[in-house]
Amino acid sequence: MELIRLKKGEYLNINHPIVATIGQFDGLHLAHLLLLKKTIELSQKRNLKSAIFTFDPHPDFILNKDKTNTYVTPFDEKVKLLRQIGIDYMIVIEFNKEVAQMLPISFVEDILIANGVKEVVVGFDFSFGQKGLGKAHMIEELSKGRIKCHIVDEMKHENQKIGTSFIKTLLQNGRVREVKDLMGRFYKITGKVVHGNQVGRTINFPTANFSINSSFAKLHPGVYVVRVSIDDKKYLGIANLGTNPSFNKVDNMVFETHIFDFNQDIYDKIIDVELIDFIRDEIKFSSKEAFLKQILKDTEYAKMICVQLNLF
Repeated sequence: MELIRLKKGEYLNINHPIVATIGQFDGLHLAHLLLLKKTIELSQKRNLKSAIFTFDPHPDFILNKDKTNTYVTPFDEKVKLLRQIGIDYMIVIEFNKEVAQMLPISFVEDILIANGVKEVVVGFDFSFGQKGLGKAHMIEELSKGRIKCHIVDEMKHENQKIGTSFIKTLLQNGRVREVKDLMGRFYKITGKVVHGNQVGRTINFPTANFSINSSFAKLHPGVYVVRVSIDDKKYLGIANLGTNPSFNKVDNMVFETHIFDFNQDIYDKIIDVELIDFIRDEIKFSSKEAFLKQILKDTEYAKMICVQLNLF
C-alpha cells in the first residue's frame, strides 16, 4: 500500500482509474472492513486500483464535534492494518476549515473526479461537503454519471449499529469482549515501557509499567486479561489500568502489566497490548498480602479465560 498525503488543490499522480471508499475508518471495525472488502473486490473485477480516501486530523476534532481528540485506532495503527488488508492506496487529505467549507459539488469534482475516481463504495449514512449536506445517493447525480456509487447497508450486531462511537462507549465501560465482536479482533493499544515504583518485585510479582499513547480512546480503569506483543512474540498476562491507590498513588493513569512466565528487561521498548477480557474494577488494598491474594485470584481467572479462548 502506498500512503499519499494531499492538501486542498493538490492531486494524485496516478495514471490508473480508482475504485475508492471514503471516510475516517476509526477502529476499522466490521462495517469498515466490509466497505474495504467490496472496494478491493470491485477494483480487481474492473482491473482498477483500490484506494481509501480519509482525512487528517479527524474532521470532528476541527469542527469541535469531538473534544476528546482520541481515536479507537490512531493513525499509525490504522496504516498498519490497512497494509495487511491489501488496499492499493491510502489517500490522506489534510482537513482544515477550508476543506470543511467545500460544497458537495466541489467535493465530488475536486477530490473524487480530479483524482481519477470512477467508482465509490460508501456506507448508507455517508455524508460529505459543507455541513454534511452531500449524501451518498447524490454522488452519481453530482458527478453527472462519471462516478458509479455503491451504497452498503447498515451492519448491526445484536440489533446495535456497528459504529466507532458505540465502540468508544464500550471501551469506557470495560466491555472489551463486545468490542472484539464488533472489530473482529482484540482491541490493541500501543505504548512505551517505563520505570515504575517496583512494588511488584517486592512480592515476586513484577510488572511492566506501560505509558499509553494519549491518542488512544479512554479505557475503563481496572484489571484486564491481556496479550502482549514484544519483538514479534506474544505473551499472555494481566494488567491493571489505574492510579495505584494502594501503594504510591499517582495522578495519571498507569497501565501495569504482569506477563506470565516472562523475566526480560524491556524498559523503553514499544509494545502492543491486546485487551482480551475485563476482570474487575481497581481496588485499594489494605496491605501487600491482601493485594497479592487478589492478584493470584485474578491470575487464575485470566489463565482460565485464555484456555477457554485457546490462546495458550
